[in-house]
Amino acid sequence: MNINSNRTDACGLYESSPDEKNDDCFDSEQKVFKSFSRNLQFDDESFAQVNKISRLGSIAPGCSHQIVNQTIPERKVSHCVTTDSAEVMNVARVSEKFTAEAVAGHFRNTIENLIHTLRYNVIEKESCRGDQRDELIGIFIDFILYQEGLVHDRCFTVESSPDKYVAGKTISLGRVEEIESFLTTIFTEGAAAESKRDLRGLCYSLVDMLVDYLNKKKNLSDDVTPYIGYCNHKFTYQQLMKDIFPFFETLFASRGLFSELGIIFDFAVKFRQTIIDSGSGDYKDRNLLTIALRRNKSDLREFFNRDVMDFIFLRRCDGIVDTLFDNCSLPNDNGVDLANRPNLKFGEELEYDLKDDCSLRYGDHRKIFLSRLSEKKLTDQGTDVQRRVRYGFNSKFTVIPFYDSRRWFEINCTPYHSDDQLAELSFEKVIEVTDSMRNEGFIDYSSGHKHVDAMSATQGDTGVLLAMESEIQRNPFLLRAFGNNDRILQQDEAKWYKTFADYNPDTKPFAVKRLNRIIDRYNKRIEENHTEKTSHKASTDSEKKDRLDQFAHFYSQLVHMTTIQMGLGPIGNYCMEKYMAMSLLHITGAEKVEKLSTLEFRFFRCPKTVQEIKLINQFLQAWFGYLHQCRKDKIPLQPVPEDIKSCKDYTAVEVKLKTIDYLRKLGLNPKDYRCFWGEVRDLP
Repeated sequence: MNINSNRTDACGLYESSPDEKNDDCFDSEQKVFKSFSRNLQFDDESFAQVNKISRLGSIAPGCSHQIVNQTIPERKVSHCVTTDSAEVMNVARVSEKFTAEAVAGHFRNTIENLIHTLRYNVIEKESCRGDQRDELIGIFIDFILYQEGLVHDRCFTVESSPDKYVAGKTISLGRVEEIESFLTTIFTEGAAAESKRDLRGLCYSLVDMLVDYLNKKKNLSDDVTPYIGYCNHKFTYQQLMKDIFPFFETLFASRGLFSELGIIFDFAVKFRQTIIDSGSGDYKDRNLLTIALRRNKSDLREFFNRDVMDFIFLRRCDGIVDTLFDNCSLPNDNGVDLANRPNLKFGEELEYDLKDDCSLRYGDHRKIFLSRLSEKKLTDQGTDVQRRVRYGFNSKFTVIPFYDSRRWFEINCTPYHSDDQLAELSFEKVIEVTDSMRNEGFIDYSSGHKHVDAMSATQGDTGVLLAMESEIQRNPFLLRAFGNNDRILQQDEAKWYKTFADYNPDTKPFAVKRLNRIIDRYNKRIEENHTEKTSHKASTDSEKKDRLDQFAHFYSQLVHMTTIQMGLGPIGNYCMEKYMAMSLLHITGAEKVEKLSTLEFRFFRCPKTVQEIKLINQFLQAWFGYLHQCRKDKIPLQPVPEDIKSCKDYTAVEVKLKTIDYLRKLGLNPKDYRCFWGEVRDLP
């Protein structure tokens, strides 16, 4: 059979006509062929048609176990005929079309027999996850049937409801034969490849299965010239194929759809040579697609944004905006319940640069800090979940000192509220110690990343995150207003906590356009006065967290573009994704980014005093209070200007005046914040 004789109808669904088998195949003693069903009959007028129908089922080459095919129930029986074959077979008049449900059962039987025949030990989703064959076979079959227009688009999850099938859709026997040939090929080739590894027995992962199937279905050949990188590491088409699904999972987590995997696959295949040529031996363990998009050879990132990300963003945008209004009642009056104003829960990352001091070895800074901290009566309070020692007056509030690489000394703390007296006293002692180390030239101020518990800040209202993004992206001068002016102008440090204004030229337009699209849809919903129906029950905390997680992942990947952007550091930098003015990745978690359910504000410098810690807390408290009030008042969000300028392009006077106006807008006294904005100055 010519497995590449596919054609598509107007809907893009495959049609096939059964091909005649070569009669010699039936005479071969090396293969045993059975009819599609073992006990079928036919009438005389169907005999000519039956001779043209390819019989399904065979023994895979080199295997001894016969693949037995499942009966598809859409056949009609008349009477029996005996053939000249060595095996007496009942033949029937076969209906040309079959339902999805019937074919699904048949494919399951075929796949299970291939697994048995080829002696696969494990069918797993990813490497080392254990055998999950029953559910994974079901997902794989649904993915195959989706390709044929027989199953509705969905995520890669188990679905047993018959509603998953597209009503009225059928598939031809010829197409079933073609799909079976694809399955036999990929399972046979997979077994051959696995047998060479000689590890824990034959294993086939769903991750490989899906991409292998698409590759075989589209009849793609390995026509790519391998790229030889550093240390003679070879980047190949096979590696690219294996990297497609992990890249897809990074972009969409568990929410990626069947159709979206196909889109990613088509892009990877279309630009396969460029992607492979972008390989880097320094990061041979990183995903090829990620590396290629960050290196951006031949403007690859722009093609990806236009052909893939834009398309997927537009499909998902309206649904995401809908979640901003799910079970979120916007009152018709302008009153605000003071008791319901956000009471933020904070966390600190006090970071200090390690100074070049030949008298100190790596590890000495921590020893000095702990010695002096113990003199302040802060003692060992046990370890945290990462087995880092916590220090405090007691276990209710503790600090955790550690090294963040060989460049920074960092101090984290227990989450706390702004009125926590124990936290305030502890910070006083910590800063006394760090001041003494700074005065002796051991350390210097670096950044003061502030974490805010997402639920305490938003109260489960995802629209507050969107409003916060609108504020940050429209006011990039704020990055210089909180103590980092000189580092931004002299060291281009805004790359560590950038806004869209500081994006690379090829990504900035896409980011601004997508945020403005969400804002536009949001404002239209506000104008239409969409509020929660009175019959809806209030959301549980679990439901609120799930919506926050869903929005954060969508926004981080498709608007922030955290995975594909090229920021500070080498292309393989695991933490590059975090380098935003406000990072949402701690809500969802990411590679090397711990899931904390927090917002991370990265544009504050390390506070010099306890008063500065309190001022930043006060600023964030007022900021979220303002956003909640705007949300309750149904005030439309403002779009980001397409030509928004970088924080570096403001004069010192502009930064100061705009900061003073912004603080007043939040109801704060600008004089209180002079310790921050007073440091703003122009530099060459």
